[in-house]
Amino acid sequence: MKSTGFRRSVSGAALAVAVAMSAGGANADPSGVKVGTLTCNVASGWGFVFGSSRDLHCTFVPNKPSVEHYTGTISKFGVDIGYTDGGVLVWAVFAPSSDIGAGALDGDYVGATANATVGVGVGASVLIGGGDKSIALQPLSVEGNTGLNVAGGIGAISLHAEAPPPAPPPPPPPPPPPPPVKTFIVFFDFNKSDLSDKALEVIGEAVTTAKANGFVKVLVTGHTDTVGSDSYNQDLSVRRAQSVKDEMVKEGLDGSGISVDGKSFHDPLVPTGPDVKEPQNRRAVIDLGG
Repeated sequence: MKSTGFRRSVSGAALAVAVAMSAGGANADPSGVKVGTLTCNVASGWGFVFGSSRDLHCTFVPNKPSVEHYTGTISKFGVDIGYTDGGVLVWAVFAPSSDIGAGALDGDYVGATANATVGVGVGASVLIGGGDKSIALQPLSVEGNTGLNVAGGIGAISLHAEAPPPAPPPPPPPPPPPPPVKTFIVFFDFNKSDLSDKALEVIGEAVTTAKANGFVKVLVTGHTDTVGSDSYNQDLSVRRAQSVKDEMVKEGLDGSGISVDGKSFHDPLVPTGPDVKEPQNRRAVIDLGG
């Protein structure tokens, strides 16, 4: 008897919903301009015989190239039996004009939409709402439901515009260009690789400049005059460069950033013939780089 009474109660509720929907009648397409489509995912949950609500997660795709996201709730009035696995509701969105601002769908909507079992268009009615009550939602489809798991009539929904994601931070500025190369020249006595007082003064100035400007790479290149063999002068040019490097390290530069090279007499400052004692060619060149 209880079972029969319960079935009669449910049947009576369904009949009441059907009468209410029939009284509303199937509305024609709302007036205005279609400005896009609203697609809402309906959360699942245990239903009730009379009335229930579900959370909504919606995406509004307007006719212009942009997308808005909304959250909210849907209030359903009618027969709602069993466990609802969730579903997808799709509305066509109409507005008085095509020029609507961002978040225009935010607000409360009232009206009745189609029963998922009966089918869209039977007893269907638009939902009217938004911030200035000028937005109309015309039902297009209901998916993912079974039987009466989606109620016979949707009474109201509320939509809340989600804030757009923050704009990505601007790219970091490019690194500053490396400082220009600065050059210092140390001169040597004939057939010598030891450093004179003047040479120490020049090396000290080079070290101070390197520290002040953040130079981390240094190239020291030794040279000779044209007296003697190429092999002897090659060794002498390297020893001259090495003596400069040793002094720079002694004064506080990182030796791992200092390279040495020797050119023998092949890159003279003053071109001469063979066996010429030219003081300008007995040198070491310090190039401070980045």
